[in-house]
Amino acid sequence: MAGFRPSRLLLCLVAFVAAVAAFGLQAAIGAASLRSAQAWLAATPPSGVLLATEKPANQPTGYVWSATRIDSGIRLRGSVPNNEDRRILLGMIKAHFPDLEVEDRLKIAKGAPPKDQWLGAVSFSLKQLSHLKRGSVRLLNVTLRLEGEARSAADYAEVKKALAGPLPAGLGLSGVDLRPPFADPFVFMADLGANSLSLSGSVPSEAARKQVRELSRQLFRRPGLDDRLELASGAPKNWEAAVAAALRALSRLESGKVALSGLAVTIQGIAPDKGTAVAVSYQLRRDLPEIFSTSESISWKEAAMPSDLTARMLPRIKAGSRDDQLSADVLPELLPLLDSE
Repeated sequence: MAGFRPSRLLLCLVAFVAAVAAFGLQAAIGAASLRSAQAWLAATPPSGVLLATEKPANQPTGYVWSATRIDSGIRLRGSVPNNEDRRILLGMIKAHFPDLEVEDRLKIAKGAPPKDQWLGAVSFSLKQLSHLKRGSVRLLNVTLRLEGEARSAADYAEVKKALAGPLPAGLGLSGVDLRPPFADPFVFMADLGANSLSLSGSVPSEAARKQVRELSRQLFRRPGLDDRLELASGAPKNWEAAVAAALRALSRLESGKVALSGLAVTIQGIAPDKGTAVAVSYQLRRDLPEIFSTSESISWKEAAMPSDLTARMLPRIKAGSRDDQLSADVLPELLPLLDSE
C-alpha cells in the first residue's frame, strides 16, 4: 500500500465525480433561492402595482352626484337614492333650465346623506349652475365643488354672494373655480367731462378696479367719479399698464375720451394749446406697451395773437373817440356853484 500511486485515469474519474456533485448542490441552492424569491414577490408587489384586493389610499369614498352645463344641455352623472328623488331632481332642473335638454345617467344607489340635506345641497348647486354659461357642480356627500364661467357680471356677483354664505345646513365647499364672463373684445372707456370722469366697460378683477379708481383720483381734479366698470375675463397682456398710460394722457386734456378695445387705443378731445396736444400724442405712444396701437384726434383752442387783438380793438377805440370828442367852440353849460349861505 505504501508504494501505491493512483493512475492518471483514476484521478480524472474522481475529479469528474466531484464536479458533478458540486454542480448538483449549486442547482439545488439556486432552485431554493428562486422559490424564495417567487414567494417574496407574491407577498410584496412591485411599486406601482395594485393588487385586486387593495384600494388606493387617496380614492374618495362617498356619495357622488354631478351636473355639467354645456351649450346645449345638462349632463347628470353619479348616484341618486331612488326614483322619487330622481323625479324631484329633474323637476328642479326643469325650473332652472327650461330650454335645455337633460342627459340623465344617474344610477340608483344606497348610501346617500339624509334626504332633506342631500336634496337641499342639490337644489343649491343647481341654482348656482344656472348662473354659469358653462361649468359644473359636484357633490361628494354634501360637499360642493363648483367651476365654470359666469353668464354675466351680475351672475358672477350672485354666485360669489351665495358662496360667501350662509350655505344650506351641512353643506361645505371643497373648491371653487369661478371665472367672470369672457369679453371679446375687451373694452375699457374713460370719458372726461366738465365736472366728472366716467369709467365704463370691463375690468379683469376687483383689484384692477381698485387700482384704476385710485389712479383716476390722483390724476383728475373732478368732484365726481362715475364707475360703471363690470368684471370680465379676456383682458390682453399688460392691460393695467395700457390703461394707466391712457388715463395719464387724458388727464392733460380739458375734455375728451379714451378707449381701449382689445389692443387698439383711441383718444380724442380738446387740449388747452397746440403744444399740449402734440405732447399728449407723443406721451401716449411712448408709454403704451409695445403690443398696443394708438390713434389720436386732439384739437386745441386758438389763442388770440397780440397783433390780431390790436387790429380788432383799434377801430373801436377810434370810433369811440370821435363820438365823445367835443367841439372846441361849443362849450357845455357850467353848472352853478352851490349856495354857500
